[in-house]
Order: sequence, then C-alpha cells, then structure tokens
Amino acid sequence: MDSWMEADLYALIGASQTASIQEIKKAYRKKALSCHPDKNPNNPKAAELFHELSRALEILTDTSARAAYDKVINAKYQAKLRVKELDAKRKKLKEDLEARENAFKRSSNLEHDINSDKARLQAEIERLQKEGSKQVEEEIALMKKQIDEQSKASCREYEVNSGSYKIKIKWKSDQNHPNDSGYSYDTLYRILSKYGDITALVISSAKRGRALVEYQNRNDAEMALSMEIGFAQNPLKLQKLWDTSKQTNSSIKETANVPKIIKSEVNQNISDAEFEHAVLNNLRKAEERKRSLGKSKLGEGT
Repeated sequence: MDSWMEADLYALIGASQTASIQEIKKAYRKKALSCHPDKNPNNPKAAELFHELSRALEILTDTSARAAYDKVINAKYQAKLRVKELDAKRKKLKEDLEARENAFKRSSNLEHDINSDKARLQAEIERLQKEGSKQVEEEIALMKKQIDEQSKASCREYEVNSGSYKIKIKWKSDQNHPNDSGYSYDTLYRILSKYGDITALVISSAKRGRALVEYQNRNDAEMALSMEIGFAQNPLKLQKLWDTSKQTNSSIKETANVPKIIKSEVNQNISDAEFEHAVLNNLRKAEERKRSLGKSKLGEGT
C-alpha cells in the first residue's frame, strides 16, 4: 500500500495529472502493449510492470480513488516545496514542530468533525420531525375522514339492505349531552346479545340515538323485537328491516310460541339485572314449550 502512495502513477502510465479518463486509457493501452509479457518473454520484470500499469489504471479511472490519490500527491508536492524553502539548520526543528502540530490538529479536527456531524444530524432530525408531523397530521385527518365515510356508508347499507335479520334501533339522545343516554356500544351489545349471536352492531355517527344490529338467526331477531325495551327511563324502539312476507310457516309457528314482554307488563322501576332475569326465564319457557310440542307430534306419529 505504501509503495502505491509513493509511486507516481501518472508518470508510470504516461499521462498528465489533468488528463481525462479516455486519455488515461489511451496512454495505458500504448504503454501496456509495449511491456506486455507476451511481447517480452525474456524480460522477467515485464509481468510485474504490466501488473503495476493495470493497478494504476484501476486507481486513475475511478473517480473517488483518483481524487484521494491526487489529494495525497498534491499534499506531498506542497510539502516538498515547503521543505526546499527551509534551510538545513531549521529543517529538523520544523519537522518536529510539524509532527506535534499535525498530531494536535488531527485530534482537534476529529473532535470538531464529530461535533459537526452531531449538530448536522440533530438539525436533520428536527427538520424531519417538523416535516413529518405535518404529514402525519394530514394522514390522520384523511384517515378520520375515510373512517367517517365508511361508517356512514355502512349505516346506509344496513338501512337499505333488507335481505337479512337486521333491526333498526332508536332512542332519545340529548344533542348537548350525547353520552347521558346510557346506550354505549358495550351496553347495547350486552342487552342485545342475550337473545342470540350478533353478526354486527353499528352505532350511527351521523345521527344521535341510532344503531343497527344484525343477528345470525331469525328467531333470535324476532325475540329481540318482541321482548327488548331497553332502559325504563329511556326506552328503545326496535324496527325490523327484513321482508316478513318471506317468513315460512314453521318459523311463524316458532315465533308465535315465543312469549312477549310489553312495556305495560314491566315495572318501570325494574333494574337491568331483574329485567334480564325475566327475559331469560321467558326464553327458557319458550324453549320448553317447543320441546313439548315436538314430543307430542312425535307421539301422534307413532
């Protein structure tokens, strides 16, 4: 490595320091042809010289490597000029002083470079944080808009589609205090899930006091319609959204046997736990009647 730093690659390849890459390649071809080992079988150093020429070409045709090499040889050239200007008596003192000075400069420059790099990195981070925050805010706003649009579209789709067991739910909601109605998502799900498996539950973001629930089973939806009234202080109004004309005779018989709980039969001061208990009792009674009816039909058939 030291030999390459000491060598004059431009002189070796036969080109000037200001030569272009094409001129360097041209000079290399000319020099390489003259010292190629195949043309100089009796010259033992021909292969070594050809290798040195190839190495010089590699360095001088690479932009980064050539710039680093030029910097080294220029520094050496300047150093030689300075040394020539000094007389012999001051040469040793100058060399010692330069050695100590260079060591100090290397130390100082390294620390300065590190601090400069840290300051530059901090500035870039702050810039990215400022620019990034604007982008994040825009993305959040766009995401919120998309969610609102999807929510409204879902509500419209539920209201239009009447081909499944969906129920529209309404209750009174104070526009100034929408959370005082007592019907959150969790509350509605707890109240309605006791009738059966819920496929979807959507609370409208466009209209206060509006929601839609979809059941997997028609009987579950029918029981919810027949029995559920919600809280006494703020009753629920349930409206089915599927076509009753498609109801089969068997499903009509089954839903006819389900006992109904109407508002007049419920104590207005009854607690949620007591109301749920009453609903579950009625559901069990309905199931028992269905089993009894099935057994009687089986007996008649035998």
